[in-house]
Amino acid sequence: MPVIEQTPERYLRSPRLETAADGGALLHVLAWSGDEECVLRFSVADDGSVRGEPVATDHSAAIMGWAPGVPHPINDPRAELEAEHQGWRVEVRHEGPRSSVVVAPASGGEFVVWTAFGIAAAPCIAAAPGGAWVGFHHDVREDTGVPDIAKWIALRFVDMEGSVFEPAAAMTDRDRDLAGEEQGFEFPSLIVGDDGAVDLFGRGSHNMYRQRLNAEGFSERHPIDDGQWGCRGRRVSAVRLLSGATLTSWRGRKGIEVESFDAPTGGAPELVAAQVKVGEFESAPVHVAAWSGPQVLFGDIQQHSAHSDGVGSADEAYLRARYRYGDDFAALTDHESFLGKRIGPGEWSYLQAVTEGHDDPGEFTTIVAYEWTGKAYPGPGHKCIYLPGPGLPIISRDDVPHGRDIVQQISAQGAFTGPHHIGWTGADVPGHDPVGQPVWEICSCHGCYEHPDHPLGHRGELHDQFAKPLLDSGLRFGFIANSDSHGLLWHHGECRKRDPFRTGLTAVISATRTREAILEAIRARRCYATSGAKILLDVHVAGFPMGSELDIEGPVEVHARALGTTDLERIEFVTPDGVVAADSPKSPSASFVGEVDAPYVYCRVTQADGEMAWSSPIFFNKAAH
Repeated sequence: MPVIEQTPERYLRSPRLETAADGGALLHVLAWSGDEECVLRFSVADDGSVRGEPVATDHSAAIMGWAPGVPHPINDPRAELEAEHQGWRVEVRHEGPRSSVVVAPASGGEFVVWTAFGIAAAPCIAAAPGGAWVGFHHDVREDTGVPDIAKWIALRFVDMEGSVFEPAAAMTDRDRDLAGEEQGFEFPSLIVGDDGAVDLFGRGSHNMYRQRLNAEGFSERHPIDDGQWGCRGRRVSAVRLLSGATLTSWRGRKGIEVESFDAPTGGAPELVAAQVKVGEFESAPVHVAAWSGPQVLFGDIQQHSAHSDGVGSADEAYLRARYRYGDDFAALTDHESFLGKRIGPGEWSYLQAVTEGHDDPGEFTTIVAYEWTGKAYPGPGHKCIYLPGPGLPIISRDDVPHGRDIVQQISAQGAFTGPHHIGWTGADVPGHDPVGQPVWEICSCHGCYEHPDHPLGHRGELHDQFAKPLLDSGLRFGFIANSDSHGLLWHHGECRKRDPFRTGLTAVISATRTREAILEAIRARRCYATSGAKILLDVHVAGFPMGSELDIEGPVEVHARALGTTDLERIEFVTPDGVVAADSPKSPSASFVGEVDAPYVYCRVTQADGEMAWSSPIFFNKAAH
């Protein structure tokens, strides 16, 4: 299989094929080198071999991606929601919690081919005799019509009158309950053969696949990549050559892969009328019980998409947080450089544009962020970096490999960071800065890193890197929690919950639902962590909130109030001496006061169902004598 390998000086992504007059194809690849991006155009023979040297065009500081039906790049994130082929167009529209897939033929008009209270993405279209085939992926279960975690490709055929059909045969291999490392099937591409058979190309969580649909139904999925853990592209580009063969290209772990396949054969598949409207609306859960404390906002600010080693589109992260879970804010933190893939200026511009497009101040807030992926312990580990807004460059671990340096450089940008899965990859104690790194993530799909042998479990055995031992050593930081979800059920066996997106939440105490206010609250450690439940918590000393540093002598009264999502089993005040005061409310709502004389104190809440919350510590300074 031919590979156009990337080098440290030239990073390659987003291949796109189009047929050439000589029977071969032109391969367009977005390339990043030095201070610019460009399009490299390669001539490719019908067997997939690359001929001669590429031609560089479309030079720019940053290139987001491709526009439907146009061989030149475009800087419009909405282009990811559209596709075109021979005059047919398809578009995915997101309207609050509903997604619709809409097709427009060259003759005019438009037809809805699928609509549901779920998330659809990555449309493609291929003209065929009598109409067009449409592909897209979505997260709505075929058996219940209810949104779930795994995404799977759906196919529809729309005729010239707007009637919508689907294959009569069930798709083989489709399993929305897979729990292993390889899950889902997304980002489709379609090729239609002369006799009406269809080849479907798509992406799993760690492989690329080809699947045939013909008169006999669906074949099994056949892997066309190596399937090893790594970061690869999102989509296979596929075209039919004059010879009838299919030429494909995709971004693999080492560079741009090119492969030729025989044309799809076996006759047109049997069709049946498709269900266009799927499922009913289920609103996000709302915590309706009375709460007398300050306003608390919840969000997941550490998760991944197919732009690194996760699944799904960037849009999905924000749509899911807002409409599926009813969260107040969210961030997508794809790896800036990891497992053979690096986010260059154009892809970073795209991710920022998507983030800005979902920001709705006062209603739902998005945060511009990425994950700086340092080497595991004794290296600096991984840090999520939160920027004040768009327009700032990524600082890569490839250029700045040391934790202290990255904290200083992002601080100069007005950003801050926090380490995560600290007991697995390390907490970077030498690089800690309580201003540039004010919070640590202590709970996620990887487990809880409050202290070793935690009841919620954890991945990794770096016991001296856990939060409480390092608080005891004198470090100062607040607590956050997030999912770190890659969109896989049970996080391929590493996670304690089927739904990885509810394995950690950051809560902030903020009067307003805006980016500035939420970031300010986290900086001030006016925030706390939960294991995924929206437990309301307020902790203060003499009116000073969690996260404060106080010059107070002697024993102090610590006040806590909590409202759980079920009965509260236990409220505890934790210091270097362990639990120094506790209560067992056995009810959803509780207030508790305890006396503390220690360098720090935080409140830990445990519900009857095992869900937990941890306030950021309040720190006490000893007076000079």
